[in-house]
Amino acid sequence: MVAIEPLGDRAFLVRFEDERGAARWASAIRAARLDGVTDVVLAYRSAAVFADPDETDLDALEARLATFGPAAGEGLESRLHVVPVLYDGADLDSAASALCLPVPELLAAHSGATYDVFALGFVQGFPYAGYLPPSLSGLPRRPEPRLRVPAGSVAIAGRQTGIYPRESPGGWHLLGRTPLRIAVPDEGHFPIRAGDRIRFRPIGADEFEELRDERL
Repeated sequence: MVAIEPLGDRAFLVRFEDERGAARWASAIRAARLDGVTDVVLAYRSAAVFADPDETDLDALEARLATFGPAAGEGLESRLHVVPVLYDGADLDSAASALCLPVPELLAAHSGATYDVFALGFVQGFPYAGYLPPSLSGLPRRPEPRLRVPAGSVAIAGRQTGIYPRESPGGWHLLGRTPLRIAVPDEGHFPIRAGDRIRFRPIGADEFEELRDERL
């Protein structure tokens, strides 16, 4: 049984010991399609379940949610997004130097792992994903964030990696760029969700141009 606490007057918050447990449980709740549930939002080691009180009895919903144990969703497969990346980032050399790695080893390590998407923010569609391999972990954010990070930039900081869905300020270390549009807010196109997985595929400049502005 999981511990459930109220979140405002129309939502519940459930906390877990680790990110994978939260992701599995959230996937199970989504798959159950419970009456009155309007959204399930995953964020690291917690999941929030939002409901419409006009469509369901909240006390009954809380009791139903409690029947989904911490192991719920173990058999459900999360979606895997393979994201092409041209590794030509402005911070590639400095990041490799700070991590005491040759650039080819940094690229091999970054593109060789599969990352869990823990949450979305700080701009719409930005996936916080991890965890980085130990050899890439530990870089602090840049001391002076950039005012303009190009859309599609793939970056790392701490133990996480992410993709900037649009031009915005940012303080992570830029390793490269994806030619794909990973989010189109005006059309509600957000293919990456918390609980999904991401893998990066190295590409060259020619393929980058071929794929430019296509949607993920």
